[in-house]
Amino acid sequence: MADRTFKTDALVLLSRPLGEADRLITLLTWERGKISAVARGARKTKSKLAAGVDLFTYGQYILYQGRGLATITGQQVKEHFQYFRGDVALYPFGLYLAELTGKAISGEEPCRPVCHLLLEGWRLLGEDLDRELLCRAFELKLADLLGYRPNLNGCFLCGSPETAWFNQAHGSLTCKQCGGGGVRVAPDTVALAVRLLEAPLRQVRLLRALSRQKEELAGLTGSFLKYHLEIDSLRSLRFFRD
Repeated sequence: MADRTFKTDALVLLSRPLGEADRLITLLTWERGKISAVARGARKTKSKLAAGVDLFTYGQYILYQGRGLATITGQQVKEHFQYFRGDVALYPFGLYLAELTGKAISGEEPCRPVCHLLLEGWRLLGEDLDRELLCRAFELKLADLLGYRPNLNGCFLCGSPETAWFNQAHGSLTCKQCGGGGVRVAPDTVALAVRLLEAPLRQVRLLRALSRQKEELAGLTGSFLKYHLEIDSLRSLRFFRD
């Protein structure tokens, strides 16, 4: 029985009511990937679990794995990202990173690099930086961690550095001569995408981008992730479209 109880750091990706007093939580855990768990009585005012089961929470959780869903039996909050709830303009960005990560991780296996990426993304969103650019960097790095690293080093058909298109199916660039269709991206946008992919996420604070570059980047990463992860179903995207 003892091995059914485990402790892990985790990020709350989703929290919703269950019955009259419980909450159903989706956790991204350091040790076991994405899991669903019940926090019994967490909606009661005096519940000891109430503080650690809200969306945008980073904490350490003690869980018991029964035959069905895991049950949260204890928790210690490490960080509350309250600014997402206090800023209507900021909330969609935090939710988007959470939903995108939850969509990308399906199995119960260790995913420490992804956990660290999401945690850093949430922290950086609270700073004075270009939030759109941060999301594009996050998308590229997440794809890389999942084994979908895009090839941004010249045309994948002929090797020419003079590229014009990004083919989402191949995850690679093509030049005008080779064609192949896809999303049009200018050379300076490709250079920016390479910087976002290779530099630490925190360096987004130092970068600036033209509106045209950000639009092209959104087309590149959006088409790529939609093809591989079907992200168009994320509810947070409605905030950006409205």
